[in-house]
Amino acid sequence: MLADRRAKIVATIGPATRDEANLEKAIKAGMNVARLNFSHGDQEGHLKVIQLIRKLSAKLKAPVAILQDLQGPKIRVGKFEKGSIELKPGQKVVITTASVAGKEGLIPSDFQELPIACSPGTKILLDDGLMELKVLQVRGEEIDAEVIYGGILKDRKGMNLPGVNLPVDCMTPKDLDDLQFGIANKVDYIALSFVRHARDIRKLREIIEAGKSEAKIVAKIEMVEALENLEEICRLSDVVMVARGDLAVEVGQSRLPGFQKRIIQVCNQLGKPVITATQMLDSMVENPRPTRAEITDVANAVIDGSDGLMLSAESASGKYPFKCIRTMHEIITEVERNEKEYYKLSLENEFLSTPGAIAASASLSALKLNATAIVCLTTTGKTANIISSFRPKARIIAITDQLDVLNRMELAWGIQTHGIQPYKTMEDILNQIDLLVVTHGLAKTGDRVILTLGQPISDGAKTNALYVHTVGGEHLSRLPDSELPLRCQADPIIE
Repeated sequence: MLADRRAKIVATIGPATRDEANLEKAIKAGMNVARLNFSHGDQEGHLKVIQLIRKLSAKLKAPVAILQDLQGPKIRVGKFEKGSIELKPGQKVVITTASVAGKEGLIPSDFQELPIACSPGTKILLDDGLMELKVLQVRGEEIDAEVIYGGILKDRKGMNLPGVNLPVDCMTPKDLDDLQFGIANKVDYIALSFVRHARDIRKLREIIEAGKSEAKIVAKIEMVEALENLEEICRLSDVVMVARGDLAVEVGQSRLPGFQKRIIQVCNQLGKPVITATQMLDSMVENPRPTRAEITDVANAVIDGSDGLMLSAESASGKYPFKCIRTMHEIITEVERNEKEYYKLSLENEFLSTPGAIAASASLSALKLNATAIVCLTTTGKTANIISSFRPKARIIAITDQLDVLNRMELAWGIQTHGIQPYKTMEDILNQIDLLVVTHGLAKTGDRVILTLGQPISDGAKTNALYVHTVGGEHLSRLPDSELPLRCQADPIIE
């Protein structure tokens, strides 16, 4: 069942997946987090997707986190008269910041500060580095350049200036407007593009808190400056994304694997969820099966310690979006059969917070008692997220009566989310847990489960206690699939 998979799948929503029937297929295929890319589309279109996901999530009883990905100060080429131009090695071209349509030999750009950032010899990469230009001279708002590596340049493709410190803020006026839209419509996560300094995260946090939003921050690591400030950025963020597209262009493709592993390692050490993104199953945009290299890439990202893996064009505009999500699910599930990937407990941290100590104790107790599950009663998801960072083999079952908290927990490794009815006593809690785990096929009568909770229960105290429980419910049995939440059913067949 989908609930057996620990690493989560982030799928970008686009033309191939944005209507109701296709969003339902995406959730059934295994999507945990829906990414809305604000580099494309408009707010009206994104709002429809948000509303449909919330509706389908309730219908399928499958919490889905919504990730708003802000465009950031992404430099892009403009539009061309015929939709694209061909660039040939050795060709001389002009790049202009004027508001004109491009044509052969003329490339418009939306980045007004481009002439200031460039000087003779500056390297300009196009379309994630597939094409390369060298600046010859700067003339006002125009730049003369020579094509080093050519290709077909299409409308709105990205431009990168590796090693150049761009004179821009991390959030453009468009981003600030989109951010208010996201806050108003209660997205669960907000991803900040082109993070360079810890102050970028602080600025976003201030805006989110001013809007009285509970949204969490995802820092996208795709700039050299972010790598120089990596640990501080990770500490201030709620989640980190290894944004391999722009990162590879910035640092050079041969250095990308090392940086990917370093970012994941730092996040694992700090207990921060980390997403590995970009071209994970890129050949499936056009083909029904991935390459062997892509299968290995997905597997290695899981082995390295990723909490989530992200699909971009594969699910947004590819020919096989649902097959792609299911393929990723199958690869991850197979990798996770390996015992070595579990129980990454470290006793080196001498002092922990109370939730941290309870989480570590729960994970260690689950290991020593061979517990089937760790059940977290939570109102914020904090303890469940800490338990997730210890990578227990026991299921992590987070239960709360707050739907927005359930949705937010969908991104972290291994956490399965379920609702619970209001309770006042320990007996109420244990009866509901027995009913949940037995009828949903998550544990059997006689299994041990570790329970974390706050006491006194009647006071709604924060997590401060651990309880070892033997599952009862001898009179209970697993419900038929038709009566279970989606992820506790047998994996749905996707056409």
